[in-house]
Amino acid sequence: MLFAFLLLACLIMACVVKMRSDLRRAARDAGGGAAGATGPSAPDRSPQTLEGVLSGQLVAGQITRSQYRQAMASLAARDAERHPLEVPPDPAPPEAA
Repeated sequence: MLFAFLLLACLIMACVVKMRSDLRRAARDAGGGAAGATGPSAPDRSPQTLEGVLSGQLVAGQITRSQYRQAMASLAARDAERHPLEVPPDPAPPEAA
């Protein structure tokens, strides 16, 4: 029983190693093709929103987590001021119990 378990574990590891190398090769091939492509078909990877810019700066290490949270809080406050949440009225008032 132990031998069968070890054999199965070795087979699974071999499959994982093989798949990982195939995935790396495919990613490298896809990355090389996209890097050389220029023109209208190349995707624009720059952030389109302020949230995207802040997330990119956080991931790149340009700002700290506390700076990110502070910026997002001020962004949320600005958004709440510009676009206040309006709750629709209840169609019928609740009856007293």
